[in-house]
Amino acid sequence: MNTTLFFRRSLSIFALCLLVCGGGLVSCGGGGGGSSGNSNPSAPASPSSANPVSSTSASSISSALSSGANSSNSSLAAPQNISAIPGTASVTLTWNAVAGATGYRIYYASETNILINNIASFADGTRVDDATSPRIITNLRNGETYYFVVTALNGNQESIASSEVSATPSTIDLAKQPTAQEVLVVELINRARANPDLEATRLGIGLNDGITGTQITNTPKPPLAHNLLLIESSRVHSQWMLDADIFSHTGENNSTPHERMQAAGYTFTGNWTSGENIAWGGTTGSTINLTSYAISQHEGLFKSPVHRVNILNANFRELGVGQLQGYFMQDGRNYLSSMLTQNFARSGSSYFLTGVIYDDKNNNEFYDVGEGLSGITITTNGKSYPVFNSGAYSIPLTNGNYELSITGDALGAPVYYSVQVANQNQKLDVVKSGNDLSVVIP
Repeated sequence: MNTTLFFRRSLSIFALCLLVCGGGLVSCGGGGGGSSGNSNPSAPASPSSANPVSSTSASSISSALSSGANSSNSSLAAPQNISAIPGTASVTLTWNAVAGATGYRIYYASETNILINNIASFADGTRVDDATSPRIITNLRNGETYYFVVTALNGNQESIASSEVSATPSTIDLAKQPTAQEVLVVELINRARANPDLEATRLGIGLNDGITGTQITNTPKPPLAHNLLLIESSRVHSQWMLDADIFSHTGENNSTPHERMQAAGYTFTGNWTSGENIAWGGTTGSTINLTSYAISQHEGLFKSPVHRVNILNANFRELGVGQLQGYFMQDGRNYLSSMLTQNFARSGSSYFLTGVIYDDKNNNEFYDVGEGLSGITITTNGKSYPVFNSGAYSIPLTNGNYELSITGDALGAPVYYSVQVANQNQKLDVVKSGNDLSVVIP
C-alpha cells in the first residue's frame, strides 16, 4: 500500500504605503513603498506565525503589603488574589471566594497601610458593607492613588484583612490605551530617531539608501509621544482596511489621513503637519504572532525610503499606532493579518515628556512586550499623570525645569528626578532590573 503525504506551508506576505501632508495644504499626496494608494502588496517579507499574542492589556495592581496590625479571632481566611483595576473615577475590585464566608467588606483610603479597626482615621477612609466580587467603587478622584483591603464575613465573624492593593483612577479609557505591541512600535521608532545611523546599520542599509531628494541627517531626532486620538484614528483606519479588503490611504467615505485624525478629535492649530504610514503582513496559517509582526513591519517601513523619511521627520511630535488583527483578502486568498497604521502629527506649541516604565526581565536594555509596569503615576507641578497599563506615558509640558515624582507598587520604591524641557520633546525611561531602578534618558 502506497501512502502519499501532502504538506501545506503557510504563506506570508507584507506590504507598505505612505502619505504626508503639511500645514496649510488642503490636499495630500505621496509616494508609496511599493503599493501607494492601492491594495497590491509589494514583496513578501514577513515571519511565519505561531502562538497568537493578545493585543489588549489588563490593569491589575497588587502589592506584598499586608495589614499585619489588623487582628481577628475569626477562623475565616482572608480573601486572596485581590485585584484593583482603575477606571474613570472608579476602581473595580475582584477577589477569590472564601470557604464559609457569607459576605465581604471592603475598606479603602487614599493612604497606605490600612487598619480596618481604625479606618475613619485614614484620609478618605471608607468602609463598604455587603460587598460582592466584582465590586465597582465609584466617585473617586482621578489621579489619586487609593488603597484597598477586603475581609470575609460570616455572621459576627470577620477575617483579618487581605493583602493591600492599590489603583489610580484616571480619565483614560482602558480600551483606548496603546497595547504593548503598539508601544513596542513607538519604542522602535524612537530608538531609530535617537540614532538614525545605528538603526540603519542594525537593519543592514545605509541611512539614505534610495532617497533621491533631501537627505536625512544622522543627527538625533526628538522622540515622538503617544497620542490617544491618533491611536484612535489609526485603529479606525486599520479596521476599515481589514473590513473592506482595501490597502490604501484613502479610507472610509474617501477620507484622507488628515481628515481621519480630525474626525478622531485631534485638532490642528498653528504650524501643523501630519503624515501616515501603513503596512500589512499576513499568513495563511491559523495563528499570528502580533509581536513578531509589529517588529517586522517596523523593519519593513524603515527599510523603505519614503517611509523612513516619515519615521525620521523631525517636524513630528506625536504618534498614534493602530495594530489590529483580522482577515484580509488579497488576490483571492484570505490572510490572517496584522494591519498597522501609523499617524504622525504636530499641532500647537506644546512639547511632551514621554517614555516607558518597565521591568527589563531579559536584561536587553529595551522595552519588550510583557515588561511594561502598570499602576504607576507621575506627578509634577502638583498634577498627577497615570502611566498607561502597557508602561508608556505622555505628558504635555512647556519649556522649563520639572521635578518628577514617579510612584507605584510595581516599582518597589518611588523615583525622584529632575528633567528639563527645552524646545523639543524629552524621553525619560524608568527601568527596573531585579531590585534596582534606573532612569534612562536616551
